[in-house]
Amino acid sequence: MSSRDLRTWIAQLEAEGELQRIKAKVDWDGEISQIIKKVYMQEGPALLFENIKDHENTRSRRLFTNGIGTLARQNLMLGLPKDTLISETIKTIKTRIQEPIAPVRVSSGPVKENIVKGGDVDLFQLPVPKWHPLDNGRYINTFYGAVTRDPDTGVNNVGLYRGGIFSKNKIGVLLIPMKDWGILYSKYQQMGKPMPVAFVYGWDPAMLGVAGAPYRGHEYDLIGAIRQEPVELVKCETSDIEVPASAEIVVEGTISPDPSTYETEGPFGEGGGFYGEARKRPVVEVSCITHRNDPIFRGCLPGSRTPDEMGLTCHVSISAAAWDVLESQGIPGVLDVMTGFPMLV
Repeated sequence: MSSRDLRTWIAQLEAEGELQRIKAKVDWDGEISQIIKKVYMQEGPALLFENIKDHENTRSRRLFTNGIGTLARQNLMLGLPKDTLISETIKTIKTRIQEPIAPVRVSSGPVKENIVKGGDVDLFQLPVPKWHPLDNGRYINTFYGAVTRDPDTGVNNVGLYRGGIFSKNKIGVLLIPMKDWGILYSKYQQMGKPMPVAFVYGWDPAMLGVAGAPYRGHEYDLIGAIRQEPVELVKCETSDIEVPASAEIVVEGTISPDPSTYETEGPFGEGGGFYGEARKRPVVEVSCITHRNDPIFRGCLPGSRTPDEMGLTCHVSISAAAWDVLESQGIPGVLDVMTGFPMLV
């Protein structure tokens, strides 16, 4: 698993017969999501869409999804046999996160191959689908890492929260006060300063489970533990936030501390199979996009009401996190932990 990023992961899946390249032209508006849903229902392969309507000549032309949408691929991510039982998958993650591996800093990396700033920023250059019929537009933040930085400690936090494209340089986000980035946002509000953010699309699949789970400890350390190799971090162009140096795409911006700048975000089809409500919420003003040459966008269809990539990843990750907490509290005799998502177990 040495130096794994999205491209080496795709190559590994293809070698294992776990990838399907979609070369026929598909429409980002509804068609892609229906294809993914049918693949979910059959526990089908990872998908790489290579011919997307309106994105034949944009900065990013390809979309990758369902990369860890089956237990077999979750096991491949961990270096386990594909037929490993889910109980052993969860135990492996639990064991690894108890031995975190600190990241290392580098001066540059592939994600810096292209740096786009100012008036050249255009989020519609990315092949973001419309995932559900009633969604309020194209939701760019589905399966990625939202990185923020604690202004007091300087520690990076990596989370997973929904966000939709409002315009060429605006993303409306679900910023819940009790979540990690909501807590950090309150610190910036008290300081009267905008909160810097960086969104990471397309990297090692280990990032996705950590971003969406309540693990103890720092996310980059835990990602390193799961992938069994330190994360190589590079500093953003517009802030001190650090991101994986071999990521496909990083979007940088700020969130104003002023509630009068909020705009209506939602509805959006959530992981539980219901639409999240529309409400005035914070907006990310995008100031910079860095990306690899010919970058691959990473997304996910949540809320399909079938066993899906988001549901399986959350089930495995949250089960491992719960097991870790039980052990940390000295509760003896725990042999296995399964949390929620009954349709997946």
